[in-house]
Amino acid sequence: MERERLPLLLEQEMQGFFHRQKERYDFGDLFEPIFFDMCEFVGRKGKRIRPLLFLLTYRALGGAKGWADKSLVQAALSLELLHAFVLVHDDLIDHSEKRRGLPTFHKLVEQRQGRMSHAERTGQGVALVVGDLLFALSVETLQQSSFDVGPRQQALGKLLSYVTDTGVGEIFDILLGSRDIGRVTREEIELTYLLKTTRYTFEAPCVIGALLAGASPEKAEDLAKVMEPLGLAFQIQNDLLEVSHLDGKDQLLPTDLMEGKKTLLIHEAYQRLGEVDRSFLQMCFHSAARSEASISKVQDLLRKSGAIQVMQERCRVLFEQSNRLLLESHLSQEEQASISEAIAWVRQTVRLGS
Repeated sequence: MERERLPLLLEQEMQGFFHRQKERYDFGDLFEPIFFDMCEFVGRKGKRIRPLLFLLTYRALGGAKGWADKSLVQAALSLELLHAFVLVHDDLIDHSEKRRGLPTFHKLVEQRQGRMSHAERTGQGVALVVGDLLFALSVETLQQSSFDVGPRQQALGKLLSYVTDTGVGEIFDILLGSRDIGRVTREEIELTYLLKTTRYTFEAPCVIGALLAGASPEKAEDLAKVMEPLGLAFQIQNDLLEVSHLDGKDQLLPTDLMEGKKTLLIHEAYQRLGEVDRSFLQMCFHSAARSEASISKVQDLLRKSGAIQVMQERCRVLFEQSNRLLLESHLSQEEQASISEAIAWVRQTVRLGS
């Protein structure tokens, strides 16, 4: 099976997975709309970075199962379920109203309540628990895949450790969000990126894929090292992409910038601006509701500071660092080439927004 067909394979397995779950979750009319909302939310068109990286890494490191093997695709799906769990809770924390162009999960439930006075609270409460259900489904799905017990237990242990790191990263993100930009350090932001995003988005798929393929602990550890600068580069690119979106029709979409997140891009701009411009930047972030005018001012300050160019160069250096770590790893030349191709394909997939 060609690599380009993997996204379609994942979508088909996702549909089959929820079809199989339908009977299990047949708890009557009260729960049925929640279950269908959950299926719709997970199935929304996304990049599928995590399951794709998992599948590509598994095969790159000599995994014996073919692309169409049910247990292999099931293990890949567990990572997408984990991602959905993170998104549901993240949207709740950020009070976001849109996800992939459609209502966030708590807003879906809220809308079903109509004009009832408790609609908002109900939506938030149900979404919180559905996030927990998705986490449990993720663990259960990986646990029930038909890999050998030893590698599977190692993979489960890694998955749970990455979830813990993601939770700590989310806490950092919340705490830094309420702090003045002048009191936030680059190290704190980078640690937040690492814990909240890199670990479960890049390290987890590659390390779990390697372990299930039967790779040595040294190779799995080397892959984790390769993914650290790569994940940071992807996050910076995401920050840059969100700023570029504000120049077009996407201006009303909720972004990290509009939510007042302390990104590396914003931190770099603050460090490079003069005192007066720093004050303007702080004022924009202190505003509870960031207006079109304040967002436009932030964009102007970002351009004036030169931070965009600095972050673009930082991405280039990080990608080079990742490539160097890959070449220095315990992976064979053939394995290195396969991982390098996988990374390049994922980069292209993300760039195209598929």
